[in-house]
Amino acid sequence: MERLIEVVQELSHARSLEQVMAIVRSAARELTGADGATFVLRDRDLCYYADEDAIEPLWKGKRFPMSACISGWAMLNRAPAAIPDIYADPRVPVDAYRPTFVKSLVMVPIRTEEPIGAIGSYWAVQHRATPEELRLLQALAHSTSVALENAELYGALERRVAERTRELHAANAELLAANQSLSELQRHKEELAALLVHDLRSPAATIVMRAQLRLGDRSLSERERRSWIHELAAGEAIGRMATNLLDVARADTATLPVNRAPLDLAELAREAVSLMSASAEGREQTIALELPDGPVELSADRELLRRVLQNLIDNGLRYSPAGSELRVAVTRDAAGVEIAVRDCGKGIPAQLREHVFERYVRLAGSGAEETGRGLGLAFSRLAVEGHGGRIWVEANQPQGSCFRIRLPR
Repeated sequence: MERLIEVVQELSHARSLEQVMAIVRSAARELTGADGATFVLRDRDLCYYADEDAIEPLWKGKRFPMSACISGWAMLNRAPAAIPDIYADPRVPVDAYRPTFVKSLVMVPIRTEEPIGAIGSYWAVQHRATPEELRLLQALAHSTSVALENAELYGALERRVAERTRELHAANAELLAANQSLSELQRHKEELAALLVHDLRSPAATIVMRAQLRLGDRSLSERERRSWIHELAAGEAIGRMATNLLDVARADTATLPVNRAPLDLAELAREAVSLMSASAEGREQTIALELPDGPVELSADRELLRRVLQNLIDNGLRYSPAGSELRVAVTRDAAGVEIAVRDCGKGIPAQLREHVFERYVRLAGSGAEETGRGLGLAFSRLAVEGHGGRIWVEANQPQGSCFRIRLPR
């Protein structure tokens, strides 16, 4: 498992398909103790054996029909194939395997929904793959899927940055010629910055995975556990910040898309509080949840509302002192539902309350931790207004702020 974590970290830094394949081909063999491993990519109706690491040559560089190889079976069925004896399994084209050393194999798809490839491990003697080997290989496949998307995104990002840089030079020449203001140039710089935020997601996911794995170790001391809780909260915060920035940047040119579906707001509030429990514990704070009896039915975008709740809870925790309690309440009436998040911070002056929902605004002298970039509340307003609702802040009694959300049912 420690080696898998190292591989995931290596994959998070991969910037090309070649780098991903080089990491995966050796990791697949090492993690399963196999005599060989292949990296297969889907090429429309063909399986392309793009790379391999084996004691003898296999099929590197060759293409086979999807229906004629076990990697194609794994992709078409979106399921792993563990075969202890290749000559006893009708799915295996044995004629292709006779010249090789292979006696047993495991093949797992890369991405279970619409697979884009597969990873295979091979043994020179008959071998029945253990559940642990299957789990490690599938975890490697999941990480490979993220890494491939990252590499594709990075390549597209480089091309787009180069394209935008050329556009920026042209725009600068036009600005100089026309004596226009520098605001247009600044806008282009912000667009480039918004593109680069994609690179935050993979390291954040690595931090969260590593912290979750370590926190599952019951032998950790209390000091170590609290340290890993801090790391988990930091990874989750980075991921939220990146997603908020992307959504806020997209909203410059279009409205935030809202995918409505029936949901239970009480259940969603419990989920958000659970996800933020590591942040609260890391600050020696508690979160109290007040819910009405029974479900609170609503037609809304679950993902957007969950992030809104997480942003408001995170905001309240950061602006409240250690040892304090944050209160989250959900209420309903015939017309709609209301969410209230009450903190114990210094509060917000009445003349500044509307400004906290503006982009990149952070109140000086608030006593909050030096984290965040003024995006969480801006995103929250976009998401709530996209639902036809309203978000505002008022004074909390006897101290702090109360953020309220009103949504139609």
